[in-house]
Amino acid sequence: MHDPPGAPGVWPGLLVEWRQSEGGWHGRVTYAVAGPHGTVLVEAWVPAALLEQR
Repeated sequence: MHDPPGAPGVWPGLLVEWRQSEGGWHGRVTYAVAGPHGTVLVEAWVPAALLEQR
């Protein structure tokens, strides 16, 4: 995933679900980011344009 909200950069994640809305496709993903007190697991809906298969 590229530049999710609040965590710029490229992050590995797990795509859990797809949905389509008027704005296009979005994926529900989970990913881990480094927080001030350790690693944090995040779950968010993000635009498909931010996702890349690897």
